[in-house]
Amino acid sequence: MEQIKRKRQNDFTDNNKKKKLIFNSHRDSFTHLEDLSNELFYEIFDYLDIYDVYEAFSKVNSRFENLLNDPTLPIRISLSFISKSKFERYNTNIIIPFQYRITLLHLSNPLIIERLFSPISILLKFIRLENRHLLNIESKYFEEILIHLISLPFLYSLIVSCTDNVQNNNIFYHQIFRLPVLKYCKLSLTRNSQSNSLSMATTEFSPIEYFIINQLYIDELYAFLSYIPQIRRLSIQNLYKSPKKIIREFYPIVLNRLRHVSLNIIDVNFDEFQFTIKNLFNQIEILYISTKNDRAYIDANRWQELILFHLPNLRIFDIQHKYSFNKTNHLRCDDLSDKFNSLFWFERKWFFGHHIYHSQNDDHAIFFSTNPYRRKQHILCEETNENINRNGEKSHIHSVNHLLIQTKKAVINCQNYFPNYPY
Repeated sequence: MEQIKRKRQNDFTDNNKKKKLIFNSHRDSFTHLEDLSNELFYEIFDYLDIYDVYEAFSKVNSRFENLLNDPTLPIRISLSFISKSKFERYNTNIIIPFQYRITLLHLSNPLIIERLFSPISILLKFIRLENRHLLNIESKYFEEILIHLISLPFLYSLIVSCTDNVQNNNIFYHQIFRLPVLKYCKLSLTRNSQSNSLSMATTEFSPIEYFIINQLYIDELYAFLSYIPQIRRLSIQNLYKSPKKIIREFYPIVLNRLRHVSLNIIDVNFDEFQFTIKNLFNQIEILYISTKNDRAYIDANRWQELILFHLPNLRIFDIQHKYSFNKTNHLRCDDLSDKFNSLFWFERKWFFGHHIYHSQNDDHAIFFSTNPYRRKQHILCEETNENINRNGEKSHIHSVNHLLIQTKKAVINCQNYFPNYPY
């Protein structure tokens, strides 16, 4: 029997908190299953797939039947790998009769999505839906679904990934920005080239506070952010250089609530990045940035000036910069570390390390932040030198919980660098 541990999601900030069952040590011991309270059964149900709950308890006795039919009991659905016959039973016995009680819907099978929402208008019956996860969905079908999502009064969380290329991503943006109570959005769209420019927001504003998007062009940022003035946390997994010439214009966008920015920068030079920081992100407290190639990103003096004059509230600065080198353009690790070893960096407790490794054709280096509470993921490559931090000591990265290993030889050194990682 498939068991999917559930978590109550009273708001999107509690998604990763595990509920605990608390027993009073002074209470009498339980001798029968029926001795457990209704509240405790509801907690147990939270950890199980609703289909399995109904299969196990619905026909036990009238008490369990009443518990499961309680109209206030929320139902969370998560379907991925499931046989056609089981889905039909699931749909007939659970989804259709209890549509009005479903608060979370996680779907990753395109066939199930198409079958479940045929016709599309049936979506309007999910009146209590709060969390919607649509993975591996075709863009044309997602566009149809979006039209109906606006009618759902409690939808505050939306996660979507499309499998095909999107012709005009602006259509999706506008529909998402119109969702009346949406607070959290994670969007993954694939496109071959930049779409028509998104116009600046004038009267249409979204309540979104947390936005994760897989790709944007840097010249789209101003217009994109103009629709989400309440944004608190922004993550752009791939921020690309614009394919067209950028005409620098400053748009007065106020993002007073934005505190956390995470950027993976692709071919955007430091000058463009600096312009963006000055005009959009000067109020942030946390900056995670991943870059490569442009050595200006590891110019300590430029960073110090940018932070002093344009990032006065910055508390956490986490950088990972990857670059290639040869004998003629090699930047010595010691020279680079010395530049990031001044009183300015020490006072803020921002320390850095350097890692050199070989690939098949080139030599590479990674410059990265080393404070233990910062980096949660790391790239391990075939190395020629050890990881070196500012004190010349070997780096042991205790906080890493996600490890990307790029070569077979790197596997040998995993335990040396990541003592807390479960091998």
